[in-house]
Amino acid sequence: MPMDDIECNGEREMLDETPQEEPCSVRKDIPESTNGKGKRELKPPRVLEALSASGLRALRYAREVEGIGQVVALDNDKASVEACRRNIKFNGSVACSKVESHLTDARVFMLTHPKEFDVVDLDPYGSPSVFLDSAVQSVVDGGMLMCTATDMAVLCGGNGEVCYSKYGSYPLRGKYCHEMALRILLACIESHANRYKRYIVPVLSVQMDFYIRVFVRIYTSASAMKNTPLKLSYVYQCIGCDSFHLQQIGRTVSKNNSVRYLPGFGPVVPQECTDCGKKFNMGGPIWSAPIHDLEWVTSILADLKSMKDRYPAYDRISAVLTTISEELPDIPLFLSLHNLCATLKCTSPSAVVFRSAVINAGYRISGTHVNPLGLKTDAPMDVIWDIMRCWVKSHPVKEQPSDQPGSVILAKEPAFQANFARAVASLSKAQAKKVARFLPNPERHWGPKLRAGRQITSKHISLLGPEAVNGSLKHDHDDGDEEAQVCHKF
Repeated sequence: MPMDDIECNGEREMLDETPQEEPCSVRKDIPESTNGKGKRELKPPRVLEALSASGLRALRYAREVEGIGQVVALDNDKASVEACRRNIKFNGSVACSKVESHLTDARVFMLTHPKEFDVVDLDPYGSPSVFLDSAVQSVVDGGMLMCTATDMAVLCGGNGEVCYSKYGSYPLRGKYCHEMALRILLACIESHANRYKRYIVPVLSVQMDFYIRVFVRIYTSASAMKNTPLKLSYVYQCIGCDSFHLQQIGRTVSKNNSVRYLPGFGPVVPQECTDCGKKFNMGGPIWSAPIHDLEWVTSILADLKSMKDRYPAYDRISAVLTTISEELPDIPLFLSLHNLCATLKCTSPSAVVFRSAVINAGYRISGTHVNPLGLKTDAPMDVIWDIMRCWVKSHPVKEQPSDQPGSVILAKEPAFQANFARAVASLSKAQAKKVARFLPNPERHWGPKLRAGRQITSKHISLLGPEAVNGSLKHDHDDGDEEAQVCHKF
């Protein structure tokens, strides 16, 4: 799941001039899609890489995926397309027969090729929002859209108004912000699909490093599309204790053999938080249905282990899929144990102790791949705070001002006595077997690099490392570029 070569198709000017066609890199006889209702033979899957840059990922599809059909690589930068065509020729007959490169705007190409591709890979630099409307139209029924977003500052609440303008959803700055980013992207894709009587079924949704990536299947059904409001929710987050509650947008009422779709009941919270008395921020809508197909994840994990030697990044992939396979699929967002303790100003119980208390209270709990300290649970917030009140009774805290959220929470007596005895299911199978689930970064200064064409300055040391920056400054100095010297001066 690494991002090989990410170039932004929509952020460069469209070039009118088309480079000279290479005989082995462009296939002229693109077959028209079959829209008949008759039985069709299974054909090799066609793949569209909408923002291909030098074509690295398109070539990997052709060379590494068995049974792959035609791979179409698009870019609207002339130099990138020329580089892609050189790479196609360099990679021999397999690449020449399967990969074709086009100089065009990906949005226009996808709009003019509806329901033609079994797989559409959308991996821009930044937000994919401008490509989603055309992307959901170009996937065949049951095909897969793979979409990446790297604008995490926007999706995680740094610029809420920008997120709303791009994705139609308002983010909240909680510990769960990265999972919320995944769910905002899924809700946005679903919104675009619904305009064409289509809907999505998430297969895998991953937050890794500095980006998010979702894999969704797209189907067409006017009746199934009506269930979308049941899969979306608003989020209420307390500004004092960070408790959160979900408000489902829609509901259904069944009578005889008919189903009516109605607005969801509300509000789910009062004006002030019942735990600490503070106000709520409201975010969303987000996708609140499952974001993974756990059966598919388990199957892929088994296949991965059987072909371990074929994957240089086996440890990384296995760690992510193992953690995902243990997540509670029907629980949106998660709690942070350290955040709960920070609110109460108390020492933190171990994750095993806290998990045991939740399980002994009759609720489910699991980890999350998004955050090593995150805990997904179906226990309501009043139960969670009761458990923490019981913990504080045996681990007293210093006296705090009475108006602090923690003081208000601790002033109430717990409704039940928490049981912190070790529960059998307090450790997941992977934890019990000591399987690695969270790996360190593969190198120093790991993170997103500069957008193409940006000038390297001293402020980029945290991204590139001092050696890379100093080397760039020295190179500029040797070239005698006085303007660059002034700009790069520490």
